[in-house]
Amino acid sequence: MSFKKIITAAAATLFLATAANAIETNCDKYTGTYDRTYCLSKLFVDSDGELNEVYKDLRERLDDNGKSALKKAEIKWLKYRTGRCETSPGTIDVRCSYEVNVERANYLRDRIRECRSNHCDNAAVGRQSW
Repeated sequence: MSFKKIITAAAATLFLATAANAIETNCDKYTGTYDRTYCLSKLFVDSDGELNEVYKDLRERLDDNGKSALKKAEIKWLKYRTGRCETSPGTIDVRCSYEVNVERANYLRDRIRECRSNHCDNAAVGRQSW
């Protein structure tokens, strides 16, 4: 395994451990609903930014068919996230949205690792993983 792959894997692991720790320690310490929601919202925004970066990284590695498959899957995934995490019209469960983002980012990171080994699998990129 190359040094770059080791560093990338370590960074991903650290991100997940830090995010999980943040949600368990910081957001669970608050006694007020407002403070807890604010904390979870910050984590959600961070996870959304991370997901966008991972998506962009994967997209840059794909051929045209892979890019098309990724875009179609992402549109379906966004509908899934809304359906799963929207508690009523216009109201979302922020913790759910955060967790779903982290799961999706992990799946896309796995596809990036496959591409790095010179095997970008367009079927896996477009597969419904949720």
